[in-house]
Amino acid sequence: MGKTIKTQQQLEAEGWKIASVTGGTHLERILEMYRELGIEFYLQKVKAEECAGCSQCFTENKEASYRVYTRQH
Repeated sequence: MGKTIKTQQQLEAEGWKIASVTGGTHLERILEMYRELGIEFYLQKVKAEECAGCSQCFTENKEASYRVYTRQH
């Protein structure tokens, strides 16, 4: 069964906060850091045009971008 996509309002109600929007190797590095620190995270795939600011690097490299949410235990 597929994973239900939650809205930003639902995530915030559950205590999640947006930490960043990133992809590629930077995403891998920050997730590893969160694991090491014991920080819970939730990823939500986003389209480049949904991202504020520059998303040119992700588009040119054909990398998926993710909105990274974190919350305290």
